[in-house]
Amino acid sequence: MRKIVKIGISLAGITVTLIVAVFCFVYFPKDGFAYGIKIGGEDVGGLTAEKAEEKLEKVTERFYEEEIRFIFAEKGRLVKEKTKLKDLGINFDLKKSLEEPMKIGKGGSFFENLREKIFALQGRYNLPLKVKISEEKLDRFLTEKFGRFETLPKNAEIVFDEKTLNFKIEEGKEGMLFNREKIKKEIEKEAEMLKVNDIYLSLEKTKPEISKSQAESARERAQEILEAGPYLLLANNKKISIEKQKLGTWFSFLPQKEQEKTILWPQLDERLIESYLSELSETVNVEPKNPTLSFKEGKLEIVSPPKTGRVLKIKESAKEIQEKILRKETTITLLFEEKKPSITEEKIKELQIEKLIGTGTSNFAGSPKNRIHNIKIGASKFNGVLIAPDEEFSFNKTLGEVGPAQGYLPELVIKKNKTVPEYGGGICQVSTTMFRAAVNSGMKITARTPHAYPVKYYNPQGFDATVYDPYPDLRFINNTGGYILIQSKIEGNNLTFEFYGKDDKRKVIVKGPYQYDFKEDGSMKAKLYQEVWREGKLILKQTFLSSYKSPKLYPIQEE
Repeated sequence: MRKIVKIGISLAGITVTLIVAVFCFVYFPKDGFAYGIKIGGEDVGGLTAEKAEEKLEKVTERFYEEEIRFIFAEKGRLVKEKTKLKDLGINFDLKKSLEEPMKIGKGGSFFENLREKIFALQGRYNLPLKVKISEEKLDRFLTEKFGRFETLPKNAEIVFDEKTLNFKIEEGKEGMLFNREKIKKEIEKEAEMLKVNDIYLSLEKTKPEISKSQAESARERAQEILEAGPYLLLANNKKISIEKQKLGTWFSFLPQKEQEKTILWPQLDERLIESYLSELSETVNVEPKNPTLSFKEGKLEIVSPPKTGRVLKIKESAKEIQEKILRKETTITLLFEEKKPSITEEKIKELQIEKLIGTGTSNFAGSPKNRIHNIKIGASKFNGVLIAPDEEFSFNKTLGEVGPAQGYLPELVIKKNKTVPEYGGGICQVSTTMFRAAVNSGMKITARTPHAYPVKYYNPQGFDATVYDPYPDLRFINNTGGYILIQSKIEGNNLTFEFYGKDDKRKVIVKGPYQYDFKEDGSMKAKLYQEVWREGKLILKQTFLSSYKSPKLYPIQEE
């Protein structure tokens, strides 16, 4: 009888198994998830991937709006801050979250698949969602709300002592930081199952990335490089020595990974080298020179040919210096590129310099010896100057530096409500003459300033222009459509500028200057009018106003 019972029980078990098997294989959705499957605690059994994704999208959208609270115990009190999960940059990869669950009950043998389906019905499968948090947003939140409680670790640093010319190490210090990676993983772990729990923050001792011992080898290497000098730069037959004091300041020390260990390694700061070379370029560059031209008897002649210049290639030379010094190579040839003049002999024919288009003259009779000397030097700077079509001419820029190195002598200038001796006094005779030539040639004047008070050398008053570097300046635009050649000459006490250029059929009418509003203290006013006509049409009209104060307000101060 017992045997019959056992056989009956066995048959019943087999029958149940067969029923379950039939259920699992007949009613199991072939294009969906096994019944009983959960993802992040949400039942997706029997759903297709598309329907499951739709369901999870709705759930996760609600989850994004959930608030998470961070708690930190600080000196016996709790600091609490909360934010929405979406503000931490939480992101669910739903498609990837569905991949593994969809394979349950499908990928193995008959019995393996059967077992997985039965387990699913028993609720054994609750798989996590694939989730990530933005490290940047989490860090920003923690820094903004709790950063005041943290102390950053300080790496050991190598500094250069400009007095002793030695590199020294400043020791690092431990910090106290929140373990952001641990916090991130904790939030992600909860979010995998669509849960939100409070996050309790705690500070952890954090060692600096670079210790004193790790910095020592870099310090020794930097000192070796420094001591290997002097380092010489070769530039246009010049030898320039880089001083140790300067070179030491170029060093920087960058952390680098070496065998899973961070070390410091000496580098040279390219920006500092480039800054040094920018200053050096002023002494080593050879600027190109346009040909010196002269217009005589209706022809343009070459007085001196153009010359090609050499300009320092700053970025490339900085790279060369960096690489060679780090290899302890003590001689470094700087890199230059040729720079051709804007006017070559071939281009001279294209200048369209055809005739004299205007002149300006002033008289400097009675000038002291130093003033006459300065006028001659200043006027020579403009002889042979070419102005391109539509170019804005700057008197100060073309004149360049004014000082004893350029041959100028002290002479009276108007400065800070006084008339005082200064190198280059008399240059305003040159700028006044240039202004007159520009107006008489029909140039468009873009900057002109009259003198502070009437000066006898600039009669008639109202037709003058004062200059002083960097301001005031005399500027005008070449509006002829061709090049202009400036020529200067001194005959007796008269300085003259001649403008040669394109014959564009212009007619220039200059009216004045008209003086008025004379006062007993010597103050006065003046007006000057310029009109430029072409083929009966007015193409330019300018009025120049001058208001002169009393000379008594600017007493002569002898040095």
